[in-house]
Amino acid sequence: MNKVINFHNVKDSSWFEMTITILKSKYTMIGIGELESYYYEGKNLKNVCHITIDDGDKTFYDVIFPILKKHNIPATIFVSPLICKVGKNFWFQEIQGYNEIEMKKIIFEHVKIDNHIISKYSAESILKSLDIDLIWEIILAYQKLFNIKVKKPQNMNLDQLLEIDRHGLVVIGAHTETHPILANEDDERSQKEIVDSIEGLRNILNHEITYFAYPNGTPKLDFGKREIDILKTNNCKIAFSLEPENFTIINHPLSIPRYGLSIGGANFIKTKLFFGKYWEKMKNVRWEEESKVRKSISLSFFDQNYMD
Repeated sequence: MNKVINFHNVKDSSWFEMTITILKSKYTMIGIGELESYYYEGKNLKNVCHITIDDGDKTFYDVIFPILKKHNIPATIFVSPLICKVGKNFWFQEIQGYNEIEMKKIIFEHVKIDNHIISKYSAESILKSLDIDLIWEIILAYQKLFNIKVKKPQNMNLDQLLEIDRHGLVVIGAHTETHPILANEDDERSQKEIVDSIEGLRNILNHEITYFAYPNGTPKLDFGKREIDILKTNNCKIAFSLEPENFTIINHPLSIPRYGLSIGGANFIKTKLFFGKYWEKMKNVRWEEESKVRKSISLSFFDQNYMD
């Protein structure tokens, strides 16, 4: 069974090293170049695992990278060149710790969504149903109302990014500029987010960027054919979703599934790896529930704003 395992921010180095040790004991660890050869050159891969990391949180540099180097494990990290350059946080990082009730009040003031939707779902799930400019408009309104300062930068800077690229063990790919849910954006914005992130990284690292990861990453909910076509046009070779399945040759190379890992002891991790996609169904996990939630919110938002 071939797997791609994805991480975001990892604060516990002991936990991450334990996880890497488990993965090494069960799989042959491969780099993204071998994955590309699998899809484009017919390379045979059996019982392999590739590591990816999304967003570029500082914990990658402080926690994940040293352990990858210690164990000589290749990986791919997906970042926003704009975020690294200007030191701004992603929207979901900025709202951490915000009062849920007050956030919902401000959302309701900005968006015509039924009260039962507002009360039933989390503020973050509702925001994931909106375009990125509206999300930031709501966040700025919250900050202004409660006189809250912008959080300190939580992501890596350009010097750290360049150091990682020079080392060579970890390949750097693009992850949009501002982490919107691409399916919520119009054609122009979706293309700009993708293309600017690829070109921005190319200019920073001085080499071609041919790998990409979709923000949030659920196929047909967060991205679709439009985004895949944009990546094709820009010579992208491999792109990852966050659909929790093993990867096979029948996958589109611009929509390769990944499993997420973020918590759990050794037995939990081994069990999740063993059951694979069936674990997600058994546990009624976030991504399936979130899909239903956000589809419901999106339909409500569309009806209220465009059918009046």
